[in-house]
Amino acid sequence: MLGKKKKKPLPPDDDGRTIAEMNVEGMPWYNPTAGKVKEEDKPTRKEKRALVRAGYLAYLPAFLMVLLGFTAAVLVIYLWLHGWTF
Repeated sequence: MLGKKKKKPLPPDDDGRTIAEMNVEGMPWYNPTAGKVKEEDKPTRKEKRALVRAGYLAYLPAFLMVLLGFTAAVLVIYLWLHGWTF
């Protein structure tokens, strides 16, 4: 039992996953083929377009609200400079 170490229990918020890439050249566990995307895993041209379209649709409401706010600010400034009071 001299060579075995007891594993410390993980904190409750730690699930044991590694966030940073640990496959570094020069380390004993280095695997040059790890992390490479296989050809069948790459998205097709149609899938890429669908992803881009979904991204634009997700940001569209926020973009419209910014545009509306900008337009309202310009309108208020225009009316204020031309003598209208509220």
